[in-house]
Amino acid sequence: MTTLAEVVADLADEQRILDELLAGLPEDQWSTPTLAEGWDIRDTVGHLADTDDLMYASTTGERGSNLVEIATEASEASGRPDVEPEDRVDEFTAWQVARVRQIPPLEVYAWWRSSIARNRETIAGYDAAKKYAWGGNMLSPLSLASARLMETWAHSLDIHGGLGRDLPDTDRLRHIAHLGVRALPYAFTLVGLAPPASVRLELTAPSGAPWRLGPDDAPTVVRGSAGDWCRIVARRDRDGSAGRLEAEGPDAANVIEHARAFL
Repeated sequence: MTTLAEVVADLADEQRILDELLAGLPEDQWSTPTLAEGWDIRDTVGHLADTDDLMYASTTGERGSNLVEIATEASEASGRPDVEPEDRVDEFTAWQVARVRQIPPLEVYAWWRSSIARNRETIAGYDAAKKYAWGGNMLSPLSLASARLMETWAHSLDIHGGLGRDLPDTDRLRHIAHLGVRALPYAFTLVGLAPPASVRLELTAPSGAPWRLGPDDAPTVVRGSAGDWCRIVARRDRDGSAGRLEAEGPDAANVIEHARAFL
């Protein structure tokens, strides 16, 4: 049974790895394009900072850095009936990044470091048996921490790749793998599909250990590496991850096409 302390510790490690890369980055390199099309390093780090602040404000009811403007824009976007849910998220994210581009890179870096520390320490102090508001849902602190770990890892992949650096997979991916399964009903609903029946993952961890997630009698089964599954649910499957996974069962094709572990 994974504890909140374990997830928060792994989140801190994932953030530390990204911080070690950013700490030695000259200011002129913050404009380096990442693997996320149209985004440079400043855009990406600012997005992470903004999102940590937004989660902090949502779960505590208190303001994080610059949250009044963000919350207002998010509310207005979510109320537009003529825009699909996924389009609203993309629209808000684009607006969010446009704000970041008005801030000098090293100020964005300082903002990110303060926002992740505040949000991580807040999550660590939550009651693991309770749920907190985030993204229109009520999530456990374990899910909140896993969500931040997933997004940190995904954007760290983008930044490392943009700089021509490798980011080795670790067994911290187990939190993202679990999150991807738990988020399947949301992912299906987002594209207008009925939630799937139960799904089982049979994955090989970066350490080589076998991971089996989901009920034994699940009608849909996905097999492959944990890294490939996590790239699918984080939408970072640029290297053929989907093709390397084996899936069978009534929901197999839709799981591979639509699985996502983020809002």
